[in-house]
Amino acid sequence: AVHQFFRERGFRYIQTPIITGSDCEGAGELFRVTTLNPTLPIIQNNEIDFSHDFFGTESNLTVSGQLSAEMFALALGDVYTFGPTFRAENSNTSRHVAEFWMIEPEMAFCDLDGNMDFGETLIKHLTHFTMDQCAQDMELFYRFVDKQLMSRLENIVSSEFERLPYKDAVDILQRSKTSFSFPIAYGSDLQSEHERYLTEKYFKKPIILYNYPKTIKPFYMRLNDDGETVAAMDILVPRIGEIIGGSQREERLEILERQMQSAGLSKDSYWWYLESRRYGSVPHSGFGMGFERLLMLITGVTNIRDVIPFPRTPGNIDF
Repeated sequence: AVHQFFRERGFRYIQTPIITGSDCEGAGELFRVTTLNPTLPIIQNNEIDFSHDFFGTESNLTVSGQLSAEMFALALGDVYTFGPTFRAENSNTSRHVAEFWMIEPEMAFCDLDGNMDFGETLIKHLTHFTMDQCAQDMELFYRFVDKQLMSRLENIVSSEFERLPYKDAVDILQRSKTSFSFPIAYGSDLQSEHERYLTEKYFKKPIILYNYPKTIKPFYMRLNDDGETVAAMDILVPRIGEIIGGSQREERLEILERQMQSAGLSKDSYWWYLESRRYGSVPHSGFGMGFERLLMLITGVTNIRDVIPFPRTPGNIDF
Protein backbone atom coordinates (compact mmCIF):
# COMPACT_ATOMS: atom_id res chain seq x y z
CA ALA A 1 0.00 0.00 0.00
CA VAL A 2 2.86 2.38 0.81
CA HIS A 3 4.71 1.79 -2.44
CA GLN A 4 1.49 1.87 -4.47
CA PHE A 5 0.54 5.22 -2.94
CA PHE A 6 3.82 6.84 -3.97
CA ARG A 7 4.04 5.20 -7.40
CA GLU A 8 0.57 6.43 -8.33
CA ARG A 9 1.72 9.98 -7.57
CA GLY A 10 4.87 9.80 -9.65
CA PHE A 11 7.39 9.39 -6.83
CA ARG A 12 10.65 7.56 -7.44
CA TYR A 13 11.81 5.06 -4.83
CA ILE A 14 15.40 5.54 -3.71
CA GLN A 15 17.71 3.81 -1.25
CA THR A 16 19.65 5.94 1.19
CA PRO A 17 22.68 4.85 3.26
CA ILE A 18 22.29 3.58 6.81
CA ILE A 19 25.93 4.30 7.63
CA THR A 20 26.95 7.95 7.34
CA GLY A 21 29.89 10.17 8.12
CA SER A 22 27.51 12.93 9.20
CA ASP A 23 23.89 13.11 10.20
CA CYS A 24 21.09 15.56 10.83
CA GLU A 25 20.64 15.14 14.57
CA GLY A 26 22.73 15.77 17.68
CA ALA A 27 25.73 13.51 18.21
CA GLY A 28 24.22 12.24 21.47
CA GLU A 29 21.54 10.36 19.53
CA LEU A 30 23.85 8.48 17.15
CA PHE A 31 25.14 4.92 17.21
CA ARG A 32 28.82 4.83 16.28
CA VAL A 33 30.05 2.31 13.70
CA THR A 34 33.65 1.23 14.22
CA THR A 35 36.09 -1.66 13.78
CA LEU A 36 38.56 -0.25 16.29
CA ASN A 37 39.28 -2.40 19.33
CA PRO A 38 37.49 -0.58 22.17
CA THR A 39 40.05 -1.76 24.70
CA LEU A 40 42.95 -0.38 22.67
CA PRO A 41 41.80 3.02 21.40
CA ILE A 42 44.17 4.92 19.14
CA ILE A 43 44.62 8.25 20.85
CA GLN A 44 45.82 11.49 19.32
CA ASN A 45 45.47 14.77 21.23
CA ASN A 46 43.34 12.94 23.83
CA GLU A 47 40.84 11.86 21.17
CA ILE A 48 40.27 8.70 19.15
CA ASP A 49 42.09 8.90 15.82
CA PHE A 50 39.43 7.63 13.41
CA SER A 51 41.84 7.79 10.47
CA HIS A 52 42.80 4.24 11.54
CA ASP A 53 39.16 3.07 11.45
CA PHE A 54 37.48 1.18 8.61
CA PHE A 55 36.08 4.25 6.82
CA GLY A 56 38.96 6.52 7.81
CA THR A 57 36.64 8.83 9.72
CA GLU A 58 34.01 8.72 12.46
CA SER A 59 30.92 6.90 11.17
CA ASN A 60 27.41 6.46 12.54
CA LEU A 61 24.16 4.65 11.91
CA THR A 62 21.75 7.08 10.31
CA VAL A 63 18.86 8.66 12.19
CA SER A 64 17.23 9.60 8.88
CA GLY A 65 17.70 9.25 5.14
CA GLN A 66 16.61 12.85 4.68
CA LEU A 67 19.87 14.56 3.77
CA SER A 68 20.58 11.97 1.09
CA ALA A 69 16.98 12.06 -0.15
CA GLU A 70 17.26 15.83 -0.61
CA MET A 71 20.03 15.26 -3.15
CA PHE A 72 17.75 12.99 -5.18
CA ALA A 73 14.76 15.32 -4.90
CA LEU A 74 16.79 18.27 -6.20
CA ALA A 75 17.89 16.16 -9.15
CA LEU A 76 14.80 14.05 -9.91
CA GLY A 77 11.76 15.73 -8.34
CA ASP A 78 9.57 13.79 -5.91
CA VAL A 79 11.25 10.80 -4.25
CA TYR A 80 10.78 8.64 -1.19
CA THR A 81 12.76 6.15 0.84
CA PHE A 82 11.54 3.43 3.17
CA GLY A 83 14.16 1.79 5.34
CA PRO A 84 15.65 1.16 8.78
CA THR A 85 16.47 4.07 11.07
CA PHE A 86 18.40 4.17 14.34
CA ARG A 87 18.09 6.45 17.38
CA ALA A 88 20.36 6.21 20.42
CA GLU A 89 17.87 7.98 22.68
CA ASN A 90 17.58 6.44 26.14
CA SER A 91 13.78 6.51 25.86
CA ASN A 92 12.25 3.40 27.35
CA THR A 93 8.63 4.28 26.57
CA SER A 94 5.77 2.53 24.79
CA ARG A 95 6.39 4.71 21.70
CA HIS A 96 10.17 4.42 21.29
CA VAL A 97 12.56 1.80 19.96
CA ALA A 98 16.20 2.17 19.01
CA GLU A 99 15.72 0.62 15.56
CA PHE A 100 12.62 1.19 13.46
CA TRP A 101 11.47 1.72 9.89
CA MET A 102 10.63 5.11 8.44
CA ILE A 103 8.84 6.31 5.32
CA GLU A 104 10.44 9.53 4.10
CA PRO A 105 9.18 11.47 1.06
CA GLU A 106 11.14 14.47 -0.20
CA MET A 107 9.45 16.83 -2.66
CA ALA A 108 10.96 19.50 -4.89
CA PHE A 109 9.03 22.75 -5.41
CA CYS A 110 6.96 22.05 -2.30
CA ASP A 111 6.44 24.48 0.58
CA LEU A 112 5.24 23.89 4.13
CA ASP A 113 1.55 24.01 3.19
CA GLY A 114 2.09 21.39 0.48
CA ASN A 115 4.03 19.27 2.94
CA MET A 116 1.18 19.34 5.45
CA ASP A 117 -1.35 18.52 2.73
CA PHE A 118 0.68 15.52 1.61
CA GLY A 119 1.20 14.18 5.14
CA GLU A 120 -2.52 14.33 5.85
CA THR A 121 -3.31 12.62 2.54
CA LEU A 122 -0.82 9.82 3.25
CA ILE A 123 -2.25 9.00 6.68
CA LYS A 124 -5.83 9.05 5.43
CA HIS A 125 -5.02 6.89 2.41
CA LEU A 126 -3.17 4.20 4.36
CA THR A 127 -5.84 4.14 7.06
CA HIS A 128 -8.66 3.85 4.52
CA PHE A 129 -6.77 1.22 2.51
CA THR A 130 -6.32 -0.96 5.59
CA MET A 131 -9.95 -0.64 6.64
CA ASP A 132 -11.10 -1.53 3.13
CA GLN A 133 -8.63 -4.25 2.17
CA CYS A 134 -7.99 -5.90 5.54
CA ALA A 135 -11.49 -6.02 6.99
CA GLN A 136 -11.09 -9.42 8.67
CA ASP A 137 -7.87 -8.41 10.37
CA MET A 138 -9.43 -5.15 11.51
CA GLU A 139 -12.35 -7.06 12.99
CA LEU A 140 -9.89 -9.11 15.04
CA PHE A 141 -8.19 -6.00 16.41
CA TYR A 142 -11.57 -4.43 17.15
CA ARG A 143 -12.79 -7.49 19.08
CA PHE A 144 -9.64 -8.35 21.04
CA VAL A 145 -7.43 -5.25 21.19
CA ASP A 146 -9.39 -1.99 21.14
CA LYS A 147 -13.17 -1.55 21.12
CA GLN A 148 -12.79 2.10 20.08
CA LEU A 149 -10.55 1.30 17.11
CA MET A 150 -13.02 1.56 14.25
CA SER A 151 -14.63 4.78 15.44
CA ARG A 152 -11.20 6.35 15.88
CA LEU A 153 -10.08 5.33 12.39
CA GLU A 154 -13.34 6.57 10.89
CA ASN A 155 -12.69 9.88 12.60
CA ILE A 156 -9.24 10.06 11.01
CA VAL A 157 -10.36 9.40 7.43
CA SER A 158 -13.38 11.71 7.66
CA SER A 159 -11.91 14.66 9.55
CA GLU A 160 -10.04 17.65 8.25
CA PHE A 161 -6.89 17.74 10.34
CA GLU A 162 -6.79 20.84 12.54
CA ARG A 163 -3.81 23.11 11.81
CA LEU A 164 -2.41 25.54 14.33
CA PRO A 165 0.95 27.17 15.13
CA TYR A 166 3.03 25.69 17.93
CA LYS A 167 2.53 28.89 19.96
CA ASP A 168 -1.27 28.48 19.88
CA ALA A 169 -0.94 24.86 21.03
CA VAL A 170 1.18 25.97 24.00
CA ASP A 171 -1.42 28.60 24.88
CA ILE A 172 -4.19 25.98 24.82
CA LEU A 173 -2.20 23.65 27.08
CA GLN A 174 -1.37 26.41 29.54
CA ARG A 175 -5.04 27.47 29.76
CA SER A 176 -6.28 23.90 30.16
CA LYS A 177 -5.70 23.86 33.95
CA THR A 178 -4.62 20.24 33.52
CA SER A 179 -1.94 18.97 35.88
CA PHE A 180 0.65 17.64 33.43
CA SER A 181 3.61 15.59 34.61
CA PHE A 182 5.81 17.77 32.39
CA PRO A 183 5.08 21.51 32.69
CA ILE A 184 4.59 23.18 29.33
CA ALA A 185 6.20 26.46 28.32
CA TYR A 186 6.96 28.18 25.04
CA GLY A 187 10.27 26.84 23.72
CA SER A 188 9.92 23.34 25.15
CA ASP A 189 9.17 20.13 23.25
CA LEU A 190 5.68 18.74 23.62
CA GLN A 191 5.51 15.46 25.52
CA SER A 192 3.15 12.57 24.81
CA GLU A 193 0.68 13.77 27.43
CA HIS A 194 0.48 17.19 25.76
CA GLU A 195 0.01 15.70 22.31
CA ARG A 196 -2.72 13.36 23.51
CA TYR A 197 -4.55 16.14 25.35
CA LEU A 198 -4.68 18.19 22.17
CA THR A 199 -5.83 15.32 19.93
CA GLU A 200 -8.09 13.39 22.31
CA LYS A 201 -9.62 16.00 24.60
CA TYR A 202 -9.40 19.42 22.98
CA PHE A 203 -9.76 18.90 19.22
CA LYS A 204 -10.86 15.24 19.32
CA LYS A 205 -9.18 14.54 15.98
CA PRO A 206 -5.72 14.65 14.35
CA ILE A 207 -3.92 17.98 14.34
CA ILE A 208 -0.93 19.50 12.55
CA LEU A 209 1.33 21.82 14.52
CA TYR A 210 3.65 24.13 12.58
CA ASN A 211 6.07 27.05 12.96
CA TYR A 212 8.15 25.80 15.88
CA PRO A 213 10.81 27.87 17.68
CA LYS A 214 14.11 27.44 15.87
CA THR A 215 15.84 26.66 19.16
CA ILE A 216 14.19 23.23 19.43
CA LYS A 217 14.48 22.17 15.79
CA PRO A 218 17.43 21.03 13.63
CA PHE A 219 19.54 23.36 11.49
CA TYR A 220 18.11 22.33 8.10
CA MET A 221 14.58 23.67 8.65
CA ARG A 222 13.70 26.85 6.77
CA LEU A 223 13.88 30.01 8.87
CA ASN A 224 10.64 32.01 8.84
CA ASP A 225 10.52 35.75 8.22
CA ASP A 226 10.18 36.43 11.97
CA GLY A 227 13.71 35.08 12.47
CA GLU A 228 12.53 33.13 15.52
CA THR A 229 10.55 30.19 14.13
CA VAL A 230 11.13 27.61 11.42
CA ALA A 231 8.80 26.05 8.85
CA ALA A 232 8.46 22.78 10.74
CA MET A 233 5.36 20.63 11.07
CA ASP A 234 4.31 17.65 13.18
CA ILE A 235 1.17 15.58 12.65
CA LEU A 236 -0.36 14.27 15.88
CA VAL A 237 -3.05 11.58 16.07
CA PRO A 238 -5.15 10.32 18.99
CA ARG A 239 -3.57 7.67 21.26
CA ILE A 240 -0.21 7.84 19.46
CA GLY A 241 0.74 11.50 19.48
CA GLU A 242 3.34 12.42 16.88
CA ILE A 243 3.29 10.17 13.83
CA ILE A 244 4.88 12.49 11.26
CA GLY A 245 7.59 15.09 11.66
CA GLY A 246 8.87 17.24 8.81
CA SER A 247 9.62 20.67 7.46
CA GLN A 248 10.33 22.87 4.52
CA ARG A 249 14.09 22.72 4.08
CA GLU A 250 16.36 25.76 4.15
CA GLU A 251 17.42 26.32 0.53
CA ARG A 252 19.27 29.62 1.12
CA LEU A 253 23.00 28.92 1.50
CA GLU A 254 23.90 31.86 3.74
CA ILE A 255 21.09 31.19 6.20
CA LEU A 256 21.82 27.45 6.21
CA GLU A 257 25.47 28.11 7.04
CA ARG A 258 24.43 30.49 9.81
CA GLN A 259 22.05 27.90 11.27
CA MET A 260 24.78 25.27 11.22
CA GLN A 261 27.18 27.61 12.98
CA SER A 262 24.59 28.33 15.67
CA ALA A 263 24.11 24.60 16.16
CA GLY A 264 27.86 24.09 16.54
CA LEU A 265 28.14 21.92 13.41
CA SER A 266 31.19 21.77 11.18
CA LYS A 267 30.61 22.98 7.62
CA ASP A 268 33.45 20.69 6.53
CA SER A 269 31.44 17.63 7.59
CA TYR A 270 28.46 18.78 5.53
CA TRP A 271 30.33 20.11 2.51
CA TRP A 272 28.37 17.91 0.10
CA TYR A 273 25.05 19.06 1.58
CA LEU A 274 26.03 22.72 1.26
CA GLU A 275 27.08 22.16 -2.37
CA SER A 276 23.44 21.43 -3.22
CA ARG A 277 22.67 25.08 -2.35
CA ARG A 278 25.85 26.77 -3.50
CA TYR A 279 24.98 26.91 -7.20
CA GLY A 280 21.24 27.44 -6.83
CA SER A 281 18.48 25.40 -5.27
CA VAL A 282 14.68 25.20 -5.16
CA PRO A 283 12.12 25.25 -2.35
CA HIS A 284 11.64 21.69 -1.16
CA SER A 285 10.02 19.87 1.75
CA GLY A 286 9.72 16.45 3.27
CA PHE A 287 8.89 14.45 6.37
CA GLY A 288 9.38 11.15 8.12
CA MET A 289 6.64 8.80 9.28
CA GLY A 290 7.52 6.00 11.67
CA PHE A 291 6.06 2.80 10.20
CA GLU A 292 5.65 1.12 13.58
CA ARG A 293 3.69 4.07 14.93
CA LEU A 294 1.44 3.80 11.87
CA LEU A 295 0.87 0.14 12.75
CA MET A 296 0.02 1.14 16.32
CA LEU A 297 -2.52 3.63 15.00
CA ILE A 298 -4.17 1.15 12.64
CA THR A 299 -4.22 -1.89 14.95
CA GLY A 300 -4.92 -0.25 18.31
CA VAL A 301 -1.84 -1.92 19.82
CA THR A 302 -0.50 0.40 22.52
CA ASN A 303 3.13 -0.73 22.80
CA ILE A 304 5.52 -0.28 19.88
CA ARG A 305 7.41 -3.42 20.93
CA ASP A 306 4.38 -5.45 19.86
CA VAL A 307 4.31 -4.23 16.26
CA ILE A 308 7.93 -4.99 15.32
CA PRO A 309 9.32 -8.54 15.26
CA PHE A 310 12.62 -7.85 17.05
CA PRO A 311 12.35 -4.72 19.20
CA ARG A 312 15.66 -3.09 20.10
CA THR A 313 15.33 -0.90 23.17
CA PRO A 314 17.71 0.45 25.85
CA GLY A 315 19.14 -2.59 27.64
CA ASN A 316 17.52 -5.09 25.25
CA ILE A 317 19.16 -6.60 22.17
CA ASP A 318 18.67 -10.32 22.88
CA PHE A 319 17.60 -11.28 19.35
